[in-house]
Amino acid sequence: MEKLSQKYTIINLLEEMPEGAEFAASDWPLHVTIVDTYAVDWDNGNLRQKLATLAASCPTVTATGAHDEYFGPAQQTHVTILDMSQELIALHYSVVALLKTAGAVFNDPQYTEAGFRAHITVQPQARIHEGQPVTFNNLTIVDMFPGGDPYQRKVLNIFRLPG
Repeated sequence: MEKLSQKYTIINLLEEMPEGAEFAASDWPLHVTIVDTYAVDWDNGNLRQKLATLAASCPTVTATGAHDEYFGPAQQTHVTILDMSQELIALHYSVVALLKTAGAVFNDPQYTEAGFRAHITVQPQARIHEGQPVTFNNLTIVDMFPGGDPYQRKVLNIFRLPG
């Protein structure tokens, strides 16, 4: 399956952005990663439609900024950890399970399922603070290499969770 060389991620956008929008890999909008980087054949079992159906059946989830930490091998990435409510965990597990049915291959499987830690990277232009609520109201597919460019990202689809 040659299509598996392409990588994706599923996020919850916290800033409005249209489908088709592109941004530099160094300039992500404020978001929460729901499923970290993976490869999948989107044509396997009409996966996009299944993800849209899943999103339509998931309730909107609210989480709260808990505390700040630093991620990465040199502790270089400043993030705000979110509280891990049962609803947020269920949303993550549901999306991962759906991707697995289509044969998804996760770059870092240690960050899926039991290893999932919802967080928001502190951006120069915006951040979430301790105690601040965060609404999960979309599942957004991001192409990690649009047109084969590893320095760009592209919003492919935004599936809204019902309010």
